[in-house]
Amino acid sequence: MAGGRTENKKRIFLNHPICCGLLLLLVTTAGTLLLCFLKGCSPMDMLRNVVLSGTGCFGLLFLMAQAEEKNLYGFDNGAHLLRFALLYALCFLLAGVCAYLPAAGWPFLTVFVLLALFSNALIGICAGGLLLCVSVLLSGCGMEVFVLYFTCGLVGCGLFYRWQTQERLIAPALLSVAFLFVGETACVVIYANESLKWELFLVPFVNVLLNIVLLLLLLKLFSNLVIYKYRNKYMEINDQECALLVELKAYSKEEYYRAVHTAYFCGRIAAKLNLDAEAAKSGGYYHRIGLLKEKINWENTQELIKPYAFPPAAERLLEEYLEPQRALVSREAAVLLFSDLVISSILRLLREAPSQKIDYDALIDRIFKREMESTVLEHCEMAMEELTDMKNTFREEKLYYDFLH
Repeated sequence: MAGGRTENKKRIFLNHPICCGLLLLLVTTAGTLLLCFLKGCSPMDMLRNVVLSGTGCFGLLFLMAQAEEKNLYGFDNGAHLLRFALLYALCFLLAGVCAYLPAAGWPFLTVFVLLALFSNALIGICAGGLLLCVSVLLSGCGMEVFVLYFTCGLVGCGLFYRWQTQERLIAPALLSVAFLFVGETACVVIYANESLKWELFLVPFVNVLLNIVLLLLLLKLFSNLVIYKYRNKYMEINDQECALLVELKAYSKEEYYRAVHTAYFCGRIAAKLNLDAEAAKSGGYYHRIGLLKEKINWENTQELIKPYAFPPAAERLLEEYLEPQRALVSREAAVLLFSDLVISSILRLLREAPSQKIDYDALIDRIFKREMESTVLEHCEMAMEELTDMKNTFREEKLYYDFLH
């Protein structure tokens, strides 16, 4: 037991933001100095390169601190900062190797996407840009090379930012490498050569193939480490026969069925809007589980779900939804809010007047109008178009509401 506690403390220490920040700073500055020495740079060039890379690293650390404070990391990346630091170090090594390779063959598209997936889009763009800057400075390439790969990396991070399942893999990958090939043709082949020969397209073509292979390997790795890491756990907690839900059913069948219906809409709407459907569904099931301790709040909910080791995304959603001092920010939280309000309102009307005919459209319109006029969605990431789609989905489910009678 003592050994387990020691190992846990060690893991927490290694994943601490300060520890990982120092590692990133050391890799960046010391690595740049070493690469400059190996390239035979002059003392003034060494000083310039180390200062520029160190300044960029401080900007990266600022973005990481902001993401830590405001919970802006994607998936479970905020709990695995050491993983990002090690991947950054590996990419830094690759950036050093690129300084010795033809500029048309640099795989920086994959580097940008890798760093973005294991942190968030903004951090990935900053980290990728920093490493690209190191390669450009060491190789002596022109500004057009930096603009080319930075723009491709920007596009790649944007396309993969909301990627969550393998079903949406093909389009982002093809669009990213197509943009890379067009960019290389314009900036490297045509710009750098007066006459065109088919041999000039060989290196860009090989680079495109290399990035396709690397992206596929990266996304397979990311899928195994992050996306499907909690698949079995979601299957367990989102099962209506989960022990905690069975306990809720024994406590109150009314609350149990309210949770089941809320979870149905959370999962359906989140999937339609390309959100984290499994996390949203778990929010629908467990946002009122605190009743088992006589009061619905985050403290009671956290205590009840702790033995079940909820995935970080599901736990964050419940905390965001149940903490009274927190504004709703995530789109999944907005889906949970409206799903709960629609279901609870319909169930209340059916309980008060079972024979009453409910105007579902009018009820849904009133709920959305009231919440959108309040301050509850003031800081929410959900766009007006998504809110409209969600409202229309609720309006289309009249057959389901009839099933509630």
